[in-house]
Amino acid sequence: MRLDWEWALTRHLISAGRAGTSGSSRSSSLSKSVLGQRQQLAFGWMQFVPSFAACSVVVLSHGRGHQMLDAQRRNYSMRPRLQPMRRLRSSGSTLGSSLRVCLGLGTMGNSSKSTEFGSMEDLQALGYEYRGGRLLKVDSDEGFTFKDQAHYDKLADAVLAYVTALLESEGCLTKLSLPLDSDGGPQCPVYVSDNLNEADHVLLLIQGSGRVRVGVWGCALCINKDLQQGTMLPFIHKAREQEYGVIVLNPNYNEDHGKRVPGSETPDRHVAHVWKHLVRGRCKDDAPVDIIAHSNGGRATLQFLGSHGEAAGRIRRIVFTDSYHSEDQVAMLQPAALSLLRRRSVNYVPHDSPLGTPVSQYVTLGHHMTQASKGCTCLSAATLDHASTNHASLTAAFDFLASE
Repeated sequence: MRLDWEWALTRHLISAGRAGTSGSSRSSSLSKSVLGQRQQLAFGWMQFVPSFAACSVVVLSHGRGHQMLDAQRRNYSMRPRLQPMRRLRSSGSTLGSSLRVCLGLGTMGNSSKSTEFGSMEDLQALGYEYRGGRLLKVDSDEGFTFKDQAHYDKLADAVLAYVTALLESEGCLTKLSLPLDSDGGPQCPVYVSDNLNEADHVLLLIQGSGRVRVGVWGCALCINKDLQQGTMLPFIHKAREQEYGVIVLNPNYNEDHGKRVPGSETPDRHVAHVWKHLVRGRCKDDAPVDIIAHSNGGRATLQFLGSHGEAAGRIRRIVFTDSYHSEDQVAMLQPAALSLLRRRSVNYVPHDSPLGTPVSQYVTLGHHMTQASKGCTCLSAATLDHASTNHASLTAAFDFLASE
């Protein structure tokens, strides 16, 4: 006989699944077969609830329903890589809304869930909130207006923290802290998909430098445009649809509470650390790796390849978005890495010609660049804005990764 809470949970999940199928911005991007499979897993999970009792409610409330569903498919075994479950917080978010997102039924940027990172309440305290993925003034449809630098800096920090929370609640990723065996020492958070150990192919997402943190291409885009253009969430959603194992790197997080993070002291060392401990340490040995790297993330990737040439044999393709790697870095590459750059890589750059048009020279952030200095094919991203090259090339990037 089921307990009362089981009946309540079942009714909540069923209504959440039905409600999420109408008007969802993400459901349109999922194939009917994938959507149906996820919904079937959701309903199949009902029979699985008693085995986990209250702890299953905690997982779902933090946007990790997909982990439990995938666990059911893997003979109910939870993987040791998952973070310890946290207690349910009374944040105003609902069990169903978090599950709908992880089933591919949710809407980006509407979560008010408070986490250890950031919350909508933090933004609202500064006079703003995200609605429909856009940053708007509280009780108004007016977008961001500059007040002063101090307010902007606080808002930017709150936005970055909020996006970090969305990586879990909407990206359905799990936080891992590197180094994995720090024993209380300084660590750098990265985010991975729950299928990382079993995925047949892996995608690394590497941001640029500056204020941006994990999961963000451009903080100003998150503030002045929307989360679709400024964050990695659209890339994460598309990667999950294509069953990639996903790793979102965090190359700018070099210090933790004023102490240098071992293995992540610099962006290129961070890339090398992730490669050793997650790609080689967690992923299937025969799983090829694709990379999408923006700006200084491209520079860090080239620096990594220059000192770890053997990795080029496992990297299938690289998509750069206005990469800032240099001609000197290209010259330092071994033959295998150089072949990867020349034959299996592309760089989407700021240019006003149609998307995908070959570009021999261009200007980015006031700097003159050439295809010859990059050592790879350069194509127009059909935008002149540096950070906007990411979202502008989203579809083209995944088409390139899927090509033979």
